Amino acid sequence: MKIVESQAALLSNYEVYQHLVDQQKRNKAQGRRVPGNLATLMTEVITYLREKPGPLEKQEETHAYTPEAFPRLLEKLREANLSSELAKGEVLSIMNLRPSSSALLSTAIEDMEERFSDEEQQKIVDIIAEVLGRNEPAADMEDDADAVPSVENGA
Repeated sequence: MKIVESQAALLSNYEVYQHLVDQQKRNKAQGRRVPGNLATLMTEVITYLREKPGPLEKQEETHAYTPEAFPRLLEKLREANLSSELAKGEVLSIMNLRPSSSALLSTAIEDMEERFSDEEQQKIVDIIAEVLGRNEPAADMEDDADAVPSVENGA
């Protein structure tokens, strides 16, 4: 086998997840047995993509990621005159990470502070939340009962 064109397309985590889930369903429906190492690999990748803090964590319940969600995200960014300034890799990172704040968005967009104003950054975060949904805050971060007392807070 000869590789003619390397990395012809980039896949999002959702696309990989959906392919593996569909492949498992097809194998089960056809009664096809797959090699043990392939079955293990598929199961482990699906488990990894479903685990916290990934955006696919609650995909089975929320169905936030759909094939229509990605074009809709690009369209909303284009309407806000923001998509032309984003590279393909940055859009893919946004889809994979679903950043819920400007701080998290900066991990997906290179030199974000120089390229986008605070208002534009917030607009991008709002568009992501509108199209892909918001990440729920971690329960352990909200509950201060487990917090260690410190001198600063008077405890």
